[in-house]
Amino acid sequence: MPSSFFFVRLVPNRPNFVMSMTADEQAIMGAHGAFLQGQLTAGTLVAAGPVLDPAGPFGMAVFEAESVDELRRLLERDPAKAVGRHELIPMGPTLARPARPAGV
Repeated sequence: MPSSFFFVRLVPNRPNFVMSMTADEQAIMGAHGAFLQGQLTAGTLVAAGPVLDPAGPFGMAVFEAESVDELRRLLERDPAKAVGRHELIPMGPTLARPARPAGV
């Protein structure tokens, strides 16, 4: 079965999360960053980062997975689930460029 791309939105548990993170929440987000870096290295993560929407910032990622169920299982390991919830949205036919070689 071919892989599919999924848009994932990390919705924080409270609207002012970004501006009011506790030390524990900052540690969770640090672990979340390490989790994402691991997925980038593994080739599952395509892109991720904060979206600075004036209506309220949120995290976004694009993952490549065989199925939404596979992605759900993967995101169960994301430490950020302690401070928010993941919204998974399948993408249609997707154009993606290959990764640039290191140093370019």
